[in-house]
Amino acid sequence: MSGRLPRFAMGSLLTLAAGCGADDSIPRDLKARLDSVLDVAKKEPTPDEVRDAMMRQLRVATPDTAAFPSREALGDFYAKHGHLLVWSDSTGKVLARTATLLDALGRAGDEGLEPRDYAVDRLSALAKEIADHPKGERAASRLADFDLLATTAFFRYASDLTTGRVHPDEVEKDWRANPPEIDVARALDEAIAQSQFPKLLASLPPPHPGYARLRDALNTLREIDAAGGWPAVPPGEKLGPRSSGPRVEALRQRLGQPEGDRFDAALTAAVKRFQSLNGIEPDGFAGDETLAALNVPVTDRIRQVELNLERWRWIPRSLGDPHVLVNVPGFDLELARGGEPAWRTRVVAGKAFTPTPILSDRIVAVVVNPPWNVPESITVGEYLPMLIKNPRALSRDGFKLLQGSGENEREIDPGSVDWRKVDPEHVPYRFRQDPGGKNPLGRLKFDLTNDLHIYLHDTPSGGVFGRTDRDVSHGCIRVQNALELADRIASDAARDKIHEALDQPEERRIDLDSKIPVHILYWTAWADEAGNLHFAPDIYGFDLPQRAALDRAAGKA
Repeated sequence: MSGRLPRFAMGSLLTLAAGCGADDSIPRDLKARLDSVLDVAKKEPTPDEVRDAMMRQLRVATPDTAAFPSREALGDFYAKHGHLLVWSDSTGKVLARTATLLDALGRAGDEGLEPRDYAVDRLSALAKEIADHPKGERAASRLADFDLLATTAFFRYASDLTTGRVHPDEVEKDWRANPPEIDVARALDEAIAQSQFPKLLASLPPPHPGYARLRDALNTLREIDAAGGWPAVPPGEKLGPRSSGPRVEALRQRLGQPEGDRFDAALTAAVKRFQSLNGIEPDGFAGDETLAALNVPVTDRIRQVELNLERWRWIPRSLGDPHVLVNVPGFDLELARGGEPAWRTRVVAGKAFTPTPILSDRIVAVVVNPPWNVPESITVGEYLPMLIKNPRALSRDGFKLLQGSGENEREIDPGSVDWRKVDPEHVPYRFRQDPGGKNPLGRLKFDLTNDLHIYLHDTPSGGVFGRTDRDVSHGCIRVQNALELADRIASDAARDKIHEALDQPEERRIDLDSKIPVHILYWTAWADEAGNLHFAPDIYGFDLPQRAALDRAAGKA
């Protein structure tokens, strides 16, 4: 016989050796082999044996290069560490940071993640095997298995928690919110070297107060789910102040009101509050839209909050100070200073077929009395049919027809153009509307730097801000109280120039001394400063494709 003994023979040979004692009748070569087996069973693995097991596992037992972390990334990490253990010592003693990691992975659900994505059960089982069997032939392999699995789990958890489980372009190709990046291997190296692993774990979630508030709301929803969820309100006719009966009793229970079957003033107030928190016109009546929102199962709301926690991971970790944040589904603009909201106002966003892009940018200037350069999509989709019927249909509203650019730009008489022969795919003209009362940009425009021609602006049509559903623009953001926003973001000198220009009819551009970061984002669930959880209609239909992308990433689809 030669080489290592088969595992199935080891038990019987150990029994034989124990029975034979020091019998000289045992052949000398067999006795030597039995002594070797007994030594293996009793000894702890040496550092060299653990290193060999680690290198073997890195060759054959890690994910392929298409997965994260790749075999190459893990190999590079362990090469820097001399292929030594990171999460336990060679005796199998688990290090303090390992217990901290396993605890964090077990509570990944608190962050809207899935603990099973990080092999928590397998890690716990391996840790028990190592504790129960710290010695023997398999000890080195068990230690290597545990270490590689723990490192893989940390890499995935750190990446998922900081930058998201999927990339935003899997949901919307024009999502430009500048997702952050993290070198997880370097971060772990530094944390180990500085003995600051708990600090590293604490730094992984998005550092924004809005994320923390939404995370707290998720845990509240999970408590409600564990208690059986919230009661449903049976379908039927609209409920209001004159209603009574079992359905009103169910509504009172759903909204946390005292028992009873009357639709009283307190219930009316509770319905209005619910409607305000769910993007519904707060009229105090429980009609079809309100009843549908009331009866969304808590499990669906949990999934919706998880989607929005993921979107927090897709935005820069530093938003700037001050910064402007626009939530498109919430039709809301917030100006923040020192990490706290300083001012907010209502906005109008793009329609579903002319959506507002999701992006991070900067406000670089305020334009007073801005002309409106009509986007080609509007010229083709809305104006061309009008011009075919009446070539001068836009002239009365201060529109000019232009051709060329720069020094070669010239004004064209729209009546001289045969609009029926204009190719919608290649329109050689563009329209510009002069400043004035009919100009949809109003008196102020906030210039950004993107190449999508998206900006914030004033509007002469203030009535739309009183609506709950304000997705009516062609993509740009209309701002209520635009002058107040300008006053709040401009320096004293720039503010004086803005007000001086407002007294004149001509266009004037005032560059801002400090460029103001602006983030146009998409949340269908968020928690306000008081901890109230809000939901908004998914106006652009991003929730379902995001859920599908997450399911694909988790291997569920």
